[in-house]
Amino acid sequence: MPRPEPLYPDRVIILAPEYLSGAEYYATMMAYPQAVIDTSMRFDKRRKQMHRCEIADTHGRLTLTVPIEKPRSMTSALWSDITVSGHDRWWTKHLEALRSAYGRTPFFEYYIDSFMPFFSRSAEGMKLMDMNMRLDELVRQILCIDTAVTCSMENIRFNGHTDDFRSIPIQTPASRPYYQIWSRKYGFMANLSILDLIFNMGPEAPLVLRSMLKP
Repeated sequence: MPRPEPLYPDRVIILAPEYLSGAEYYATMMAYPQAVIDTSMRFDKRRKQMHRCEIADTHGRLTLTVPIEKPRSMTSALWSDITVSGHDRWWTKHLEALRSAYGRTPFFEYYIDSFMPFFSRSAEGMKLMDMNMRLDELVRQILCIDTAVTCSMENIRFNGHTDDFRSIPIQTPASRPYYQIWSRKYGFMANLSILDLIFNMGPEAPLVLRSMLKP
């Protein structure tokens, strides 16, 4: 199937490096030919989306948190300085939660092996931004997003045509409802991790993202 041309062919989008962000994040990225994910943003502990995401499980919304090591300086640290902690073997809890939430979805078994390296002890000690960017690359491959992505603000020629979403919410039309395994119990839940869309919709996930960009 041919991929559509970007909605904003002459613009560059600047994004924060979120942890397994939602469908809105990736639908918006899909609309641009080029994106900068700024991993050098100043550390701010209030930006929970850098190391947290939400999924839907048997009890409704559930937050998954990647614990991080406290930086040496809270005032001068960058997000690129932040290291993933091994506290409480968090990766086992993430994997157990994902199996409980999505183990019976149509595409869980097809995709989960690709994410397994990030839900294992090997994540301990990794730079958070390295993990986020590797996850982002994997997600873009699965979703057939061919936006050119870089994580550095250096040597990028913007020519004034930029849309900077690092400090403001991404604006897209209302989320398009798609099949969710728990929808009969809770109704459609928007703004969940992209894993929800991938495990529930599989190869049709890119079509859902494209539909979100239509008026």
